[in-house]
Amino acid sequence: MELLQLLSFGDTGWGDELLKGLGVTLALSLVTAPFAVIFSFLIAWGKASKYLALRTFSNCYTTVFRSLPELLTLIIIYYQLQALINVLARLVFPDANISLNAFAAGVVALTLVFSALGSEVVRSAYQAVGVGQSEAAAALGLRRPQIFFKVVLPQMWRHCLPAFGNLWLILLKDTSLISIIAVSDLVRYANMAIATTKEPFFFYSVLAVIYVSLAFLSGQIQAVLERRASATYRGGL
Repeated sequence: MELLQLLSFGDTGWGDELLKGLGVTLALSLVTAPFAVIFSFLIAWGKASKYLALRTFSNCYTTVFRSLPELLTLIIIYYQLQALINVLARLVFPDANISLNAFAAGVVALTLVFSALGSEVVRSAYQAVGVGQSEAAAALGLRRPQIFFKVVLPQMWRHCLPAFGNLWLILLKDTSLISIIAVSDLVRYANMAIATTKEPFFFYSVLAVIYVSLAFLSGQIQAVLERRASATYRGGL
């Protein structure tokens, strides 16, 4: 019971801090995920482009950010991107001094990593649909945007969902890395609590329960989305 009191709210416990940290963790994941999905499609499109320069850039992008550890990417973005932005800004405004927000750096770093992984998911999904669908839609007189959004994308999405669901779980766990750049997420607050209370096993166990619960809830949502996507696909047939 004494340990459970450490999770109470107010000055006597760490419940409110952990709740704030959970909010930051979820916010980082929910902000990053849409950007990562959009960039996944853009990079996958670049890989299939008829332009050599665009194909080369997209393949290098995927190779680099799939190879670098997420932690290293985060550190490079937080420190070096900020320096680069200041160098460019000072070309126009000599006295400029721009500070990159740590949360924003986390979003950028995780977006780069997971869009590189997601681009392979999108490419595989497009191959699973096949060019025959596009050719058939074109024969019916549909324009290219209509072909993609009304014919190809719904079928691709059904193939993408399982892999994107796995990437979402990895993203949830990798948000813990942002604590290293002083973002007050769930892990950072837990480490602060441990430093104060000297109860590492208890707070790490609480973290484990929270992450497992998030994974379970995400799995339930993913199952619903997959059923809906399959139902929509069968309805379209």
